[in-house]
Amino acid sequence: MKNFIIFLIFLLFTFSSLESREIKGIDMPDALKSGNENLVLNGAGVIKKLLFKVYIIGLYVQQKTSDENELLNQDKSYIIRLHFVRNGVTSDKIIDAWNTGFSKATGAKTDNIKNEIKQFNSWFDKDEVNENDIFQFDYKSGTGVRVYINGKLKGTIGGFAFRKALLGIWLGSNPRDEGVKEDLLGK
Repeated sequence: MKNFIIFLIFLLFTFSSLESREIKGIDMPDALKSGNENLVLNGAGVIKKLLFKVYIIGLYVQQKTSDENELLNQDKSYIIRLHFVRNGVTSDKIIDAWNTGFSKATGAKTDNIKNEIKQFNSWFDKDEVNENDIFQFDYKSGTGVRVYINGKLKGTIGGFAFRKALLGIWLGSNPRDEGVKEDLLGK
């Protein structure tokens, strides 16, 4: 009996460390690594276009918070993870969405990050995005935003202004989706 109880405790700890949050059938891990740093899932939501789900988004941070100003204005690590649930999203639509998001996040003042936006957009020029494609934007102070597409590092963009604008697409004063902003903030 004692061995059975130890076995059950072992299983409990094993499976609790593999936890994730399921959102619309997609598992978002409870934590991700950024270098040697563990980041926790602050919140997650679903981005839709018209009535169609496009991607599940998760925000990972050092310590959970619902303070958008802290997230936007402090030079702390974060990961934004996008898990696409729709096939056939063209690169033109993705790039157009990024440009709209950057414009809204900066109050149409993108001149100081126009080269960074151009570089960022160049990494999304494949034919189309499909179901289960994953984009991950991993910010680390002193390094910048590392952009991964399906686990492959496309490159890094430095600068706090770009970091803030990218996060501002979803958490700024004029976000992509107000309900998803609340979800990402864990509200």
